[in-house]
Amino acid sequence: MADPRCGPALIGLLNSDNPTVREWAAMALASLEIDGAVEPLRRAYRACLDRATPPDWTEPDGIRWALTELGARSPVVPSLTARLRTDTGVDSPGWPSAHFTAIINDLADHSQLILYSQFWQVDAGRTYGVSGAGLDWQLDWSAPWEHLVEESRTWSLLEASEAPTGNNIFVAPTWIDRTDLYPER
Repeated sequence: MADPRCGPALIGLLNSDNPTVREWAAMALASLEIDGAVEPLRRAYRACLDRATPPDWTEPDGIRWALTELGARSPVVPSLTARLRTDTGVDSPGWPSAHFTAIINDLADHSQLILYSQFWQVDAGRTYGVSGAGLDWQLDWSAPWEHLVEESRTWSLLEASEAPTGNNIFVAPTWIDRTDLYPER
């Protein structure tokens, strides 16, 4: 219904015992552009980290998205990665898959950690999900940041070597900065 009067109730749901409820509340707060949601979202994100919820799980990913949408988080986008992005319309899926290796290296060279990547095919103005390499990799989040970045680079390059290709295939990597894992308190 897009009614901003539900803002206080949604903020309260950020303290739910259920991670899905917390994630969806965060995303609803951003979608509704609720004033006063930024600090509760920051607390919810820190609580995820305190619970040792891996940053590539949906709850912290949804909260980071909400913070970004509300202007409280600015993803680091290195210049090469920014230049390689292609706009294919309203639901632009990201970058041509042919540039995936360059994007991986650019992000890692700028100390950005790729969490996962999704592949999309754009045909006749419609966007479809495409299966990627299907690698199941997990990082040891207790490792130092630099090690995490390099381990992510290694796995992502392996994924890129098996990624779908073609003129209408795009990749949308999701990545974080050191400050996403170690936010200021």
